[in-house]
Amino acid sequence: MNLLAVTSFNRLSLHVLVEQAQSGLFIASVPELPNCTAEAETCDTAIAAVQEQVKARLANIEVLTLEVANNPWTDFIGMFEGDEEFADLAQELRIERELDINSTVWAFGC
Repeated sequence: MNLLAVTSFNRLSLHVLVEQAQSGLFIASVPELPNCTAEAETCDTAIAAVQEQVKARLANIEVLTLEVANNPWTDFIGMFEGDEEFADLAQELRIERELDINSTVWAFGC
């Protein structure tokens, strides 16, 4: 098994999901860490609370990365390159889903 230790938490990226419940409260959660959620009256407060939970959870653990040799997903890279029919279908889906492939930054306004 090829495990690599993460030596710097500066490069650890986690996702924070923020949603407003029907009650009006904001719920922040980290999908990568089970049971890591916070609920607050404001978006900023919920995010700050979940950040504190993340810091506490990661304080006494070791994070390892598992490198997988021969990743099966790489077999699909470039599979449809130059395929006009696939390019047309992909463009139709982007239009239907209102996706802009040139813009990858999503912002959530609290």
